[in-house]
Amino acid sequence: MASYLLMISGYFAAKHIKKDPENSGRWFLKNALKMIWQFLLFSVIIFAFYRLGNLLFHTDDLTLTINKDRIFRLLVLNEPLFSGVLWYLLAYAYCLLIYAAASHFKKGYRLLALVSPLLLLLYYILGRYSVLFFGESLPYYWSRNFLITAIPMFTLGFVMPELNIKWLTNQNILILSIISVLLLFAECMAFYTSLPIGRNNFIFNMPLSFLIVYYATHQPKITVPKDNLLAVIGKKYSLYIYGFQGLAVTLCSRLVMSIVHLDKETGAFVMAFYHISKPICVFLMALLMAFIYVKIANILKKTDFPRPAPDKENPRFLQSKQGVFFAYLFCAAFFSAISSWRSFQSFSALGAQASA
Repeated sequence: MASYLLMISGYFAAKHIKKDPENSGRWFLKNALKMIWQFLLFSVIIFAFYRLGNLLFHTDDLTLTINKDRIFRLLVLNEPLFSGVLWYLLAYAYCLLIYAAASHFKKGYRLLALVSPLLLLLYYILGRYSVLFFGESLPYYWSRNFLITAIPMFTLGFVMPELNIKWLTNQNILILSIISVLLLFAECMAFYTSLPIGRNNFIFNMPLSFLIVYYATHQPKITVPKDNLLAVIGKKYSLYIYGFQGLAVTLCSRLVMSIVHLDKETGAFVMAFYHISKPICVFLMALLMAFIYVKIANILKKTDFPRPAPDKENPRFLQSKQGVFFAYLFCAAFFSAISSWRSFQSFSALGAQASA
């Protein structure tokens, strides 16, 4: 899904920049900082949820290891410390920062468009097809980062408003889409039957993504009412649904397993139903979490927190309600992590004494 999201993001970025090219760098920087903020906020909230679950239910859903290698993979390769789906937010933010820098050069956008095919080639070589080039499947973070994932796909969407492929009619798009689906299916079967499982970046997923986005952005007859339910969900909750999807999977699985432990007969039926309808169940759970999050955020915006008086020494971030809320969450998660580490050390010491 990253290819669709990044192409769509690139398309709308290009449309916005065309209206106000002089402030393009500021626009890219503003949205990059927004994505970094969302990444940090989601990380703290998800960590707090998992930590609370570990304490209440004595589970081990969250294993947090911090070392030089993990920090490098976080800052350079966009691999989150936990909740892997958050990689997209950080990779997208880095991509926007690079476009912000490119906006200050006369041929900055053109240079990114020229190097994108090479980056896209590396996306396949280091990803799914690494088993052919290196004899083994490379770690996923080498092909899932800002450099060889976000930049080429965002760039493809960024140049899409300028594309006018006359022979790409609606009928040809339909035919090519069907061919892409069949080839994608064959590609999946070839890898799953004869080669080790690697990453999910298949070659024929890209043309399919391009055809869908091109049709959606170049078809003037497509109109969606503003009060359409899916349009409202997409506009208001899509980012939060994406951010909470990993947590939603865990909650749904825990709920199903709880029912199984309470009643085996009912649990067997619920388990079978969940396997069939898992995408829908996870989406509804993530939507519920997104709805609650937005409601809480709106309440916090209307609530007066004790804040420092505005002055030059206090950053504007700390004077905002969101900043105070984030500070509270961060402190709670930090002290929770410290208590977890101390508990782990205590148990380790007891284990060592028992062994002695």
